[in-house]
Amino acid sequence: MITAEKRITYKYGDKFRLKVIADVHLGAVACDEKAFKDYLADCNDNTYYLGIGDLYDAIIVTDKRYDKSSDASDGDDIVDFQVNKGVELLEPYKDKILGLGYGNHERTIIRRSGSDMMKRTCRRLGVPELGYSGLFKLIFRMKHGAARSVIIRYHHGFGGGSRTQGADLTKFSKDAAHWDADLFLYGHVHRKQDDEIQRLGLRGTKLIAKPKIIVICGTFLKTYLDGSDATYSEVAGYPPTTIGGVNIDITPDTNSWVKIEVR
Repeated sequence: MITAEKRITYKYGDKFRLKVIADVHLGAVACDEKAFKDYLADCNDNTYYLGIGDLYDAIIVTDKRYDKSSDASDGDDIVDFQVNKGVELLEPYKDKILGLGYGNHERTIIRRSGSDMMKRTCRRLGVPELGYSGLFKLIFRMKHGAARSVIIRYHHGFGGGSRTQGADLTKFSKDAAHWDADLFLYGHVHRKQDDEIQRLGLRGTKLIAKPKIIVICGTFLKTYLDGSDATYSEVAGYPPTTIGGVNIDITPDTNSWVKIEVR
């Protein structure tokens, strides 16, 4: 588990956007690479990126899940092909990447071949390497003012994907109950959803609401493809998914408060 922080200078009225790189599955035929490029490019100077795993599909020929019809690589070097592709796509945004974490697909490659795709990617981009899960603290400070902070609990995700609308949120909300954080980011289940757990606290002697925000961060891997070739998800009978990632707007104000909105 990795803990890290990023200090950001701001002025009153600034709004920051966090984009979560989750379950992209670069290297799979079913990866919507164009949608991922568009998601990355929809940014401004106050946009930051955080990766929470499965940037790569990372399924090689010795894996029982491997199917040549699902492999987008143009040669035998599947791992190198995917890492090169990831570095190429993320290079323009490297100065705004808070860090990149691992998913179960990258960890499988480590076990099977000893190649650490995420470590290689982070070193080539010069960005922090994060873990499978961790805590990340964003600290917003005005030039002459107090700091406001957002604590992020991220985890690539766990358990099988659900076939019902609320099961994954329920599962991840149980994890969120054990952590003192403001924003909870999960992946793995290829769903885009968010919810709040209400919290009450004190600011001075005034009762305030400061909810925990839970976000399942989406995917860029299609469940179904045109033609006779079937994806793993189609064979397993999973429902269609919404393609795309989440946009999280973070607005610090002058009252020791940070507003968080999921788009």
